[in-house]
Amino acid sequence: MKGILKMIYADLHVHTNHSDGICEISEIMKMAVKGGIKAIAITDHDTVNQFDEIKNYGNSMGIEVVKGVEMSCYDFDVFKKVHIVGLWINEKTPHIKELCDKTLRCRDQFHRELIGQLVKKGYKITYEDAKRYSKYNIVFKMNIFQALKNEYPFEMDEKKYKELFASKTSKETDLKMGYIPVKEGIKAIKEDGGISIIAHPCEYDNYSQIEKYVGYGLQGIEISHPEMREIDYKKTMDFAVKYSLAKSGGSDFHDPAAACFGRFGLTKQQYEELKYFPR
Repeated sequence: MKGILKMIYADLHVHTNHSDGICEISEIMKMAVKGGIKAIAITDHDTVNQFDEIKNYGNSMGIEVVKGVEMSCYDFDVFKKVHIVGLWINEKTPHIKELCDKTLRCRDQFHRELIGQLVKKGYKITYEDAKRYSKYNIVFKMNIFQALKNEYPFEMDEKKYKELFASKTSKETDLKMGYIPVKEGIKAIKEDGGISIIAHPCEYDNYSQIEKYVGYGLQGIEISHPEMREIDYKKTMDFAVKYSLAKSGGSDFHDPAAACFGRFGLTKQQYEELKYFPR
């Protein structure tokens, strides 16, 4: 595929079990070394408290680490999710943390309700079952699925995950999740010293709103991501040129079974351009 880069130098969109990934930070960093990744940003959803551990591994393994986060934002004008990645954020991030902590509280409450709905459908699961898979944070959907997979190993596959958790959500459900207004998310990243990047605009069909987000202060766009099709590679590059946006990208890694790590991201030249992008 044209959009997949042959030599990935930097992966700037990675998740661990500090949010909805399943791997420890140490496992991710070992994979990066093995895959020849020279720079990495672990961008766990709505949490920024794990960077000291990431930095320590980076220093000991010779990998450049970028402090990052993926904020679960929302466009209330069109009722769409918008994920905004913040990169090179400050050591202390009070503005980001305040918004994200609220989102995590709301998400945790909704997932408790979701577990209750699953019980009513006949599934044997408790919140505590799911929490065993999330020792650092709240319970995410992935943790609920992990608990279900432990109880129903032959029933729970990718198709079942999508059926239970990845179907199109209602506005009512979205409003329960405590998503951050996209304008506030972009502002918080700027206030905490980072560069704001719209993640995988193809996934939530955010293209038609990008001009508005640029008006809010959006500075970048992902040009490499596993969900992107051929047309998306052209679209993202066109938007980058039209609005003078920084270009970022990564594997959006969550689970080794997806086999996407090391296949998406930036070349060394692209990474250097992003690193020194004016902000």
